[in-house]
Amino acid sequence: MKRKVISLLMAAMLLCSTLGGCGDADNTAATTNKEESQTTEAENKEAGNGTEDNNVVTESGERLTISVMGIDWGYGPKPNSEMEEYWEDLFHVNFDIEWVNYQDYSQKLNTLIASGSQPDVIQINKTNGSYYYSIFTQAIDAGNFVDMTPYIFGDEGLASANAVMKNWGDSIWEQASYNNGIYILPRCKSESGQNSGIGVRRDLMEKYGYTDEPETMEELKDWLIGLSNAATEGEGQKVYALEFFGDNFMDDRLKAFAIAFTGQTDWMVDENGEFSYIQFNEKYIDFLKWVKDLYDADVLDPEFALGNSDTSKYRAGNSVALLNAWYNFNQSEDLTSNKIYDKNTPDTYEAWELMPVKGPEAYTVSPNYTDIDSCIAISSNCSDEKIRKILEVFNGTEEAIPGYNILLSDGVEGVHYKLLEDGTRDSSDEDMGRKKTEGYVGAWNQIFLKTDADQVTDKFMRPGARRSSDEVIDRALAVKAFVYSNLEETGMKNAISNLQSATYNTQWSILTDDVNTMCAQYIMGQIDEAMWKVFVDGLVEASDYKSIQKEFKESAAK
Repeated sequence: MKRKVISLLMAAMLLCSTLGGCGDADNTAATTNKEESQTTEAENKEAGNGTEDNNVVTESGERLTISVMGIDWGYGPKPNSEMEEYWEDLFHVNFDIEWVNYQDYSQKLNTLIASGSQPDVIQINKTNGSYYYSIFTQAIDAGNFVDMTPYIFGDEGLASANAVMKNWGDSIWEQASYNNGIYILPRCKSESGQNSGIGVRRDLMEKYGYTDEPETMEELKDWLIGLSNAATEGEGQKVYALEFFGDNFMDDRLKAFAIAFTGQTDWMVDENGEFSYIQFNEKYIDFLKWVKDLYDADVLDPEFALGNSDTSKYRAGNSVALLNAWYNFNQSEDLTSNKIYDKNTPDTYEAWELMPVKGPEAYTVSPNYTDIDSCIAISSNCSDEKIRKILEVFNGTEEAIPGYNILLSDGVEGVHYKLLEDGTRDSSDEDMGRKKTEGYVGAWNQIFLKTDADQVTDKFMRPGARRSSDEVIDRALAVKAFVYSNLEETGMKNAISNLQSATYNTQWSILTDDVNTMCAQYIMGQIDEAMWKVFVDGLVEASDYKSIQKEFKESAAK
């Protein structure tokens, strides 16, 4: 793939020298506060501050208005809230911001993008797992969004000057690139390989003598079958091996197991340089056989395909294990202050996480579709002056603005929370709680820069009763270290991230409409391996699949 961060850096440095330097959001934001926002034009001139200083937005000293659209995840934030006003005063700007309900967001945003009337700053939502989706990339190709490369790289660019972004490696910028440009700005880097965890009931492991942890997929299958049978007999109720329901075999509750057998995630480039889909991999049938063995042993819900989400629910205690996010077993040491399992379950249920196990082709480590947690894009309708101000406002850090991280998470002291003597921030007051909701406190980090995810610290090492035991913390650190090192070693990733194929956009769901149904039928014994092979061969030879492969290859060559 020709899209290389190093070449972007070189191009950006050349462009920066032409423009006379790139913006430094981190440094300029540090000197912005409420008192400075009242500086008059005369004071600006006397201080030697002209329009080249990002803290002075216009020659008259008036605030710049930045229009924004972001996602409301059902909280119902109010316009002109006290939180919004505080941010405006802090950065000496006016926000014309609209939080759109997540159910309507994509349709409304795409309508604006298609007409070229998008706000100055928009939050980009993933479509089919990618931030670069067809309507957005068409608008990029039409010149409607800013290529932020020259503002990111260079001696004073964000990648070197911003306290958070300077810790990002090439991978994050590669994931943010499209056609040798960077049109989305990540808000943080997620934990890697999130859905690589195998959560288990440790209380059942210890009660029925299954404390020797499996290390391979074959051992895991036998271990799950044995423990499921023992628990079913001993508990007097059916305890399944795995939580799984529905007929989506690309679900994260199965994908890591499929990776172990195929050695790839969703898409890879094979030895012939062709793009290949995981369910069409000739070794995918070995994964289906593994699941079928669980089904035949009567430890998988026999009606899983009907989508009954309660029958094998792990958190209700109905399954021995599930594939989960590796950091989602953060049970408190007392098992109750932070309870992983449903409220009506006994306090004796104990959560644990197995280390990733080895399959014939890979470990059960599933790379993220993208490591970008959320992102924004900037309309090309903005002037260079406004772009630089936007980059200053939207890329604050604790180092530049002391107290910034608490503002993002908890809001303003005395308005959204009360600081107690022990340092705890208490927002139990009804009025403060209302203001937090109205101000969307804790959710501005969708559009503002935040620190990179550290789930071990945030989930397992909470102070007080919610803290996990040292043993559990050690296991979380061990799983994280293994996942990160494995991904570094294998370089496994989804090969079509940020690539475009018109045929894929229009025909993929039609082409693969029956794939998961055939998977379920194989597992339930309704078709055999030969019938599966004939079915897959027909899809691989289909003209649409060949067109998709060709278009991805062409996109990768740009």
